[in-house]
Amino acid sequence: MGRKKPNAAGGILTLFVLSLVSLVLFTLYVREDETGPLHTVQLGAAEVLQPVRGLTGAVAGPLNSVKNSVSGAFAEDGEREKLREQARENQELAAQSSRLQQENDELRELLNGQREFYEYGPLAEVVAPIGGQFTDRITINVGKDDGISPQQPVVVGNNTLVGRTTGKVTANTAEVMLVTDQNFRAGVRIVPPAEFDPASGELTPAVTEGETSYGEGLLQTGWEDYLGVGFVDLDARAEKGDFVVTSGRAGDMESLFPSGLLIGTIESSSSQDIEQYKKIVVDPSVNLDELEAVRVIVDW
Repeated sequence: MGRKKPNAAGGILTLFVLSLVSLVLFTLYVREDETGPLHTVQLGAAEVLQPVRGLTGAVAGPLNSVKNSVSGAFAEDGEREKLREQARENQELAAQSSRLQQENDELRELLNGQREFYEYGPLAEVVAPIGGQFTDRITINVGKDDGISPQQPVVVGNNTLVGRTTGKVTANTAEVMLVTDQNFRAGVRIVPPAEFDPASGELTPAVTEGETSYGEGLLQTGWEDYLGVGFVDLDARAEKGDFVVTSGRAGDMESLFPSGLLIGTIESSSSQDIEQYKKIVVDPSVNLDELEAVRVIVDW
């Protein structure tokens, strides 16, 4: 025979009876004193269950210790990661501060090197190099709106000549032909380093007097791809370490550059009896591959 299906009415009746019994027992428990039968049964049950609670605590204790250890380990790892992140941020701030200090020193040098009798355009940043087989040029972020025109000297530091503007001048940009470009030319003269003041571009009287003849010639980059001075007479002084500065003239013609702009120093000077002129190699005073900011001399 199959199992009888549970009777819904019977289940409700059982629930009602249990509820009624519970209510009666609770009423009796409240009304009797602590020596009553219901209180006695409660105390006995507590004694029986005491070992179970102790076992539960014994098991839970190590688990709680493990939990606290794991939580502490995660918290310690998190703290170490925060410290490492803070250290990285401090290193980045230190590097940025050092970079800003270097840029500030460079800009201060550009401003301190100004000569009173020159008129300068605003401080210009190099925004792009322009390379080619026979060209060496850059683009700067000043132009006609800033008073910049073609064929103007471009300098850094204590008026060290690095190039000149070309005909490609827009409202806000200008192309600069560097001194190492093979199309660049400038009239120059050679002076001993102890007698030349780059800040003022002046020579002491001792250099201009006497019978010593200091060389003059034309600055240019030859096919050998080195910066040099051509057309210097064989009997003229041109020794290693001497300064090369602009002369303000190119032959019998007035130069595009004022007199006394520093270009570099003589790296080597040689001559042979069969040659008409000295062979002079010039080491520029500025690394032209690392130019970041320049000034344009707009008038003098």
